[in-house]
Amino acid sequence: MAARVLLIEDDPSIARFVELALEELPGHDAAAPAIQLQQAASVAQAREALAGGGWQLVISDLMLPDGSAETLLAEGFALAPGAPAWLVFSAGVHDDRHLALATRGVARTLRKPVPLLELLDTVAELLRGRAVAAPAPAPAAADDDPVQRHFGGDRVLFETFRDGCIQRFADDLAQGDAAIAGGDTAALRRVAHGLKAVLALIGHPGLAAAARLLEDAAAGGAELAGLAAAWAELAQGLVALGAARQRAQ
Repeated sequence: MAARVLLIEDDPSIARFVELALEELPGHDAAAPAIQLQQAASVAQAREALAGGGWQLVISDLMLPDGSAETLLAEGFALAPGAPAWLVFSAGVHDDRHLALATRGVARTLRKPVPLLELLDTVAELLRGRAVAAPAPAPAAADDDPVQRHFGGDRVLFETFRDGCIQRFADDLAQGDAAIAGGDTAALRRVAHGLKAVLALIGHPGLAAAARLLEDAAAGGAELAGLAAAWAELAQGLVALGAARQRAQ
C-alpha cells in the first residue's frame, strides 16, 4: 500500500517539483506507486486534511496565502499521538527557528531549493519501515549544472520541470503586476518567495537572487516605487526566459 503524504504548498511549480521527485521513489511493489500525494494550498485546507487523519508524512512550506504553517504546529498537529512525521522545507529556516520547529514536532527541516536526491533521501528516511526504498546514490553535483545539482542528473525530469515553470511564469507575471497595481506588498512578497526557489532550481541564480531581494524588500516595508522597479526588472527576466524557450522549440 502506498504511503499517504500530505504536501502543504501553495506554489504550483514547487508542488510539481515535489510530485515529480516522489515519483522517483521505488515502492515494495514495482507495479504500484510508493507515494500517494495530496496537496493543500493553504492553512485552512491543510487543517481540514490533517483533521481527517491517515497520513504517514507531511511535507510543508511555511509561508502560505492565509498565514504560516507554524500555526498548525502550534495547534499540535505534529505532536498528537499517532501524528505523521513532519518535514518542513523553506528558504528561511535558520538555527533558532529550526529549534522552535523541532520543539513543535518537526522531524526534519530542509532549505529551499531542495535538491531532488536530498528530498528523496529525507522522505525515504522518514518513511522507513514502510514499502519505500532509498534512492540510488547521486553522482557529485557541479555547482553550475542544475541538472546534477538539483535533479540528480535526470535531464528529462529537469526539462519537464523547467518547461512547466516557464509556462506558469505568465501567472506569476499577472500576480506580480496585480500586486504592484494594488499596492499589495504581502502578495508581491509571496510571488517573489515562490519564484526565488523555482529560478534557483532551473539554473538561474541571478534571477533567483533578484527574487530574494524583492521578497526581503517587500517584507521590510520598502516604498512601492522601489518595489515596482525591482519587480519590473525581475519580470523582464521572466519574459526573456519564456521568449528564449519559445525560440528553442
